[in-house]
Order: sequence, then C-alpha cells, then structure tokens
Amino acid sequence: MKYWVKTPLIIQYLFSELIWRFPTSNPNIYLTFDDGPSSLVTEHILSILEEENIKATFFCVGENVIKKPVLYKKILENGHSVGNHSMTHPNGWKVDKVFYQNDINMATGNINSDLFRPPFGKLNIGSLKSLKKKFQIIMWDVVSGDFDLKLNSNKVINNVVSSARNGSIIVMHDNDKFKSLTLSSLLPIIKALKEKGFCFKPIPFNPLV
Repeated sequence: MKYWVKTPLIIQYLFSELIWRFPTSNPNIYLTFDDGPSSLVTEHILSILEEENIKATFFCVGENVIKKPVLYKKILENGHSVGNHSMTHPNGWKVDKVFYQNDINMATGNINSDLFRPPFGKLNIGSLKSLKKKFQIIMWDVVSGDFDLKLNSNKVINNVVSSARNGSIIVMHDNDKFKSLTLSSLLPIIKALKEKGFCFKPIPFNPLV
C-alpha cells in the first residue's frame, strides 16, 4: 500500500482547486474522520474528543448515516462539523461521472453539508466542475495511516505529530476495520499536538438547504 503521509506541495499546487490545508499563522489544525458513523468506533472517538474538549470534522457515508441516525445526530449535537463522503463510498477512478455524481447527490438527503471529501481521496476529475458549484472539496495534507494495518500505533502517532503544521488537515477514520489502530493512536496524537501548542478546530460548513 503506497501513500504519502505528507501530501507533496506539487500535488497541492497542481490541484489547487481542492482544499488541502488552511494557510494561517495561527496554530490551528483540523482533525477529520472518514467513513462513519460506526457504533464500534465513532462513539469512542466522540468520548475522547469530549474529554479533551476539542472539535473535529466527520466525513460521513450516507448509507452509514441511514443505519446510525442517532449517532449522526450526536456528532452534530456535540458541536462537530460534518461532510459528505458519498452514499456508498465508490472509487472515483473506477466509476463513470454520472454514477459518481448521483452517488454523492444521493447522500445529500442525509448529510446536509457543503463539505465533500472523495472516498479513497480519488476524485472523479470529470465531476470536478460540477461538484465545485455545490461543495467545498476537502482533501488533507497529513495522512495518519490508521488504515494501514501493517503499522503500529507509535508509527501512526509519529506520522501525524511530525507532519502537522499550522492549518493542517489531518485524516483519520471511524471505520470498524481500523478500530484498534485508530483508537490506540487518537488520544496520544491529541495530547502530543496540544503540547506543541496546536488548537483543534472543526472545518466550518454550511447547510445545502
């Protein structure tokens, strides 16, 4: 499995229409979670965030919101932001533009947010112009690697703590498949970044309707 822990600047430049980080001189960072909500993971994440008094952003999959409406409501009630992560989590490089856009639009019936993050980070480029009319397309500049089961929690922690900078968008997951690695890494990541003086912020979003 190949991926960049720090998104190369050349990629951010070539695809500058997408939001990779929020340039700022303030020590703000944006912790994000993809794929939920999940009763096995999201509840634990929400508890940790509450204990640490920080806010985050959850990019939710529509079919999971339908399965866990109470948990989705709790994310919002706890003051976190939400974003659209599609209805069924398709790989944008493997489906056509019509399917991709329909899948995303279907999720808006359950996720009322102008934030969108492409599943797998693989955007269907043919859909970019259309999606930009409706969404802020949020990517990331720091990948935790909590989905990489070849890693241990110390490596995931180091990936984030050594790479985060002012305005960084950090991607983690509330996915059952990665529960152990995510939950064992999250609290140490938060504490280490706090020690470095970072403040956690949710990504502001606007309702679509």
